[in-house]
Amino acid sequence: MVLAGCAGNGQSAKENLNDLTNKIGRTSIAEEYPKVPHDELLSDMSAGNRVYLELQERYAKGLRELKAATDRDSVKLVVVIMTPEVGKYATVENLYGIPYINQICTNEKVDVVDITPAVSEWSATAEPSYAPQYGNWSVRGAAFAATQIAPVIVRYRDARSPRDWHITERPATFGDATKENNGMDNQNDLAHGGHKRNYFLHLNTQGLRMDWDVLFPRTRQRILFMGDSRIFNPFIDDERTVTGLLQRRFPDRELLNAGNMSCSMDDYVSLYEEKARYTEPDLLILCTNGGDILDEYFSHRNRYSRNKKCYRPTDAEKEFYRKTFAGESKKTFSYGK
Repeated sequence: MVLAGCAGNGQSAKENLNDLTNKIGRTSIAEEYPKVPHDELLSDMSAGNRVYLELQERYAKGLRELKAATDRDSVKLVVVIMTPEVGKYATVENLYGIPYINQICTNEKVDVVDITPAVSEWSATAEPSYAPQYGNWSVRGAAFAATQIAPVIVRYRDARSPRDWHITERPATFGDATKENNGMDNQNDLAHGGHKRNYFLHLNTQGLRMDWDVLFPRTRQRILFMGDSRIFNPFIDDERTVTGLLQRRFPDRELLNAGNMSCSMDDYVSLYEEKARYTEPDLLILCTNGGDILDEYFSHRNRYSRNKKCYRPTDAEKEFYRKTFAGESKKTFSYGK
């Protein structure tokens, strides 16, 4: 067996120039539009929210692109809607976003499994350990989520892709997770939202949240998980994450966790096309929620998007921003590298 190969050894002058142009553009826009709104984007839905409609279409466009990419690789794509912020812990982003995600998956003929009704019923108890941890799963919540996703793995046990990438085509990493971009002070500590939780976390050399490297050729069904923090599972020890629990339940399959913080649909598309597809998955389980729609707003994309492009606001986004943050002082934000 061999580890992943590394394709390419540097950027062209044109790519470097594009990177510099995007960096300058992002910094300039951040100085003019430093705020990253969230629930405010859903403050007025009475007559149809132009901005939210645009964000929905961006999400739908990304889903179509991801389906097209997985179809080309003969990889089965399944969308799992999962978040602890439903039921008694419901957020407005999920109240509006989850029905839309269900509908757009149906329209695009993408298999979708919504575990949030079960999560809502489960979390109805007053048991405090069920509560979300800063918007993410608690230990008991992750365990419940794993029980709901297990039938998905069983249902698609026969999914197989014939894709076989040559070692020279594979990138050095298959995911983006690093200590730095997840706010970790060290291997076992993550600072998030001003709160620290010590937990055991392993990131392999390939940018995935797992304690082994992906080997080739694959010898068992390979299941790739993608998503944001709800599948990356901050604040939870490795063996108690959703994928950690499922890996122990299904030792005859190989589960890869390419989750990362603050991602959205355009990140999932670019991550798959640039890196994750080269793991040669048979099944891709995309974990998403209503927050992924709001995260398509231009100032959020400029700050958090993995491709570091310069996202300029549409007229609707500009109008919303000016009305929402009128009179507030600007704070310069620098994107650094």
